[in-house]
Amino acid sequence: MDCAPEMNCLATPGGVTLVRCMDRWDYIVVGAGSAGCVLANRLSADPAVRVLLLEAGPPDRSPYIHVPAAIIKAVGNPKLDWCHLAEPAPSRFGKVDLWPAGRTLGGSSSINGMLFVRGAREDFDGWAALGNAGWSYAEVLPDFRRLENSEVGEPDVRGIGGPMQVSRLRTTHPLGGVFLEAAAQCGAPLNPDYNGRVQEGASPPQVTQRNGWRWSSARAFLHSVRHRPNLRVETGAAVAELLFEDHQCTGVRLLRGAGSGGDPAESALRRLAPGGEVVLAAGALGSPALLMRSGIGPGAALQSLGIAPRIDRPDVGGNLQEHPNSVVCARVNVRTYNQDATPLRMALNAGRWLLTGRGPASSPYPHAVAFLRSDPAEPCPDLQFLFGPFAFSFDERGILPYSGPAVSIVANTCRPRARGRLHLRSADPAAPPRIEHALLSDADDLRRQIAGCRIARQLLSAPAFAPWVTGEYLPGPAAQSDAQWEE
Repeated sequence: MDCAPEMNCLATPGGVTLVRCMDRWDYIVVGAGSAGCVLANRLSADPAVRVLLLEAGPPDRSPYIHVPAAIIKAVGNPKLDWCHLAEPAPSRFGKVDLWPAGRTLGGSSSINGMLFVRGAREDFDGWAALGNAGWSYAEVLPDFRRLENSEVGEPDVRGIGGPMQVSRLRTTHPLGGVFLEAAAQCGAPLNPDYNGRVQEGASPPQVTQRNGWRWSSARAFLHSVRHRPNLRVETGAAVAELLFEDHQCTGVRLLRGAGSGGDPAESALRRLAPGGEVVLAAGALGSPALLMRSGIGPGAALQSLGIAPRIDRPDVGGNLQEHPNSVVCARVNVRTYNQDATPLRMALNAGRWLLTGRGPASSPYPHAVAFLRSDPAEPCPDLQFLFGPFAFSFDERGILPYSGPAVSIVANTCRPRARGRLHLRSADPAAPPRIEHALLSDADDLRRQIAGCRIARQLLSAPAFAPWVTGEYLPGPAAQSDAQWEE
């Protein structure tokens, strides 16, 4: 007797018994991050298909996820963050960067700064003009509106009733408003909604929060559908490689050992039903690394690691892009949130947040944002600025708060030209990838970053900040010429 594709045949003394195969999936989604949670939600909406969502990290129960200010405890925390380290950058005197990536349900949306930025109209229209059908601003706008439940903006541009909560900060430091005044004094228009019709200008921030709690992709898309009988979510399930028969992907092999019962080798496999699909949603680093471990990537490089190339694709792992950030910091004469990063203050603020959803614990980093041009000749804003009543440094250990009262402005190049590459370090699935990224190696990126830092200094020197700022300390007044800024 032949079995239907979705059935297992078990021989018994009375004949053959048909049992529905519970380890055959129509979709296996690898990675329960910002994209994977959405995919699990949308795909499992069809009760006729079975969806398996695999996440290498733990469930999203940690308070460091849900308390917005606890981002300083989430980033660089190996329980929640992959804590990737880039290779020493020859363009910056061998500096090693921490490359945070969320390792829990919700992925990076569970550890990021919660700033909600839909993107510039010009970028979407530019992608469509390059031949990417469906990507114009007018075409993606309905999807953005369905995505969000926003308390900000005009209803014909912004969405109401969607799963992603978008709100204003519930507690704003007074210097956030001072930044907006300083921006106006420097010629930047006040923009009430940078996610609206126009991005340019200075604005209050919009954050992915609900009642002062972080609202990750897991909370928005996954938790409300976990009850679906056709959806299974497995945490602690790192995928080692894709399984193939010829060139047909048939499932995945997990990195962890035995599952519950049965053959230990077989229990580490997750298989597709006939016609099923594996969907990689493991991020800009995890997805190409998994492809390369499975033999899809630069053939010669894979062979050198002892991996048999299945499909030679040199571009897998290439074209790696990241926004360079630079920070300008100044001391002030009023208390700032970095001074609350002590056990006692954190406990007091956490108590207030738990009762009211307000206070410093409800605050991520930015209390004001701006999208400005590095030069008036630029056709659209090419720099993003984040202002925070929180001064810090950032290195391979994570976020390190400054000890005294101080503020910072982060300048960010919106469309960087530098390109890096992701490599495998070895054939061992547990080995971290090798990230080569020469940030600021491109002269145009460096020029824009210097322009951004000069604008940040100009903002902190505006009359609105005069009663508060007592002096710039990073990089300090000694940085004046372009050569000094480059250094």
